[in-house]
Amino acid sequence: MTYPCPSVVTMATLDTQQIKFLINLMWGHDPKDTKTLAQQHGVNDTDLLCQLGKCLNDALAELD
Repeated sequence: MTYPCPSVVTMATLDTQQIKFLINLMWGHDPKDTKTLAQQHGVNDTDLLCQLGKCLNDALAELD
């Protein structure tokens, strides 16, 4: 696959544990490295982290 590759919006079904894993993965790495890797993929790491957090909160709210 060549970069930059086209970006399309898709739906990915993740459970709360998978979302928490991705959040922990982002937090567990050096912020500079995370930002660099995100930029290589045309992603804003801060926005992604916020989106994952919102998805997690929304999913957990369904349990109430």
